[in-house]
Amino acid sequence: MTGILLLLVGSATRFLLSPLWFFLACTPFYIAFTVLRKRFDYRVLVLAPFVPIVAEIIAILSGNFRAGFLFGDVICIITVLLGMGDERPKEKMTRELGLSGPVNRRRVSSVFYTFGRVAQIEKVNMSQSYSIVHENAFHFTVDVPGTGRVKMTVPLEEIEEVSVHMSMSPGELYLPSLRDMFLPAKKIKMIGKPKIKDYFLLVKTSEDTYSFYEEPSTVLRIQEEIEEAKKKISVT
Repeated sequence: MTGILLLLVGSATRFLLSPLWFFLACTPFYIAFTVLRKRFDYRVLVLAPFVPIVAEIIAILSGNFRAGFLFGDVICIITVLLGMGDERPKEKMTRELGLSGPVNRRRVSSVFYTFGRVAQIEKVNMSQSYSIVHENAFHFTVDVPGTGRVKMTVPLEEIEEVSVHMSMSPGELYLPSLRDMFLPAKKIKMIGKPKIKDYFLLVKTSEDTYSFYEEPSTVLRIQEEIEEAKKKISVT
């Protein structure tokens, strides 16, 4: 309900304000919607890009069309589409596991993945992956060339070790510049740091070792989820 309200109130300003003030008023509502998107039902996320379009159609039919409003509409649509980019594969994964709703979608973690143990992230090619612990198994996706994203399942009883290890990479000290305020910082991890600390989650079975890279809080949380699920299996 909150998500729909943000969309409707934001787009309603289209009929109350001038193009400039519409842009300044509507954009924060859509940014707030994007920030809170994990709390909303996926159907609301799918609906979001069409709300500005419907509002513009209504304006045209009522004789209230002005080209200046289109800039605000485009910005709002791009904002929600960017937010959906990470939610779409999470929703697909939960549906494949027979789950639904924003609560289960939030259980899916966005990480980077590769086979084997990683010494330094700069020396490997890691691909985007989505993971979740469900029904006594660790599920994650793998990008297979020529096939696309494939879901893999590792039963928890087959996991011999799950741990987080730190990799420290030396590098040239990078100081922020004016460019970084307007363009993506190419060396954002190196700002003010002569060395980089990367944290990897290792999931080891008797046959393979899988490495996952993300922020420490994310990999530590996944490690805890796997360990807790393994304890429940051993108790039962």
